[in-house]
Amino acid sequence: MPTLKIDLQEGFSGKSAVLRINGKEVYRGTPRTRTQIGLAESRSFDLPRQKIAIQLELPESNKSQETALNLDQDQYVGISLTTTGEISFNLAAEPFGY
Repeated sequence: MPTLKIDLQEGFSGKSAVLRINGKEVYRGTPRTRTQIGLAESRSFDLPRQKIAIQLELPESNKSQETALNLDQDQYVGISLTTTGEISFNLAAEPFGY
């Protein structure tokens, strides 16, 4: 079973965030980026091989963004907020080096 690791990275300032995989809520919190390492929160999930949708919602700013990927091997997803508050996904085949 492949592992999906999702890291909330840059730009999180302690406001509410909700993470969903295939519509199911898997995280709700107030992440705050540790600027020394560029990481706010990290979550890992062992999931069956499948196509998945990952969604991050920021309720306080009324923003939401989704990306899809085929989980056929271990996958690493970094999610950051840009300086303008937009949600950005970074998909990688290797772990992020913090």
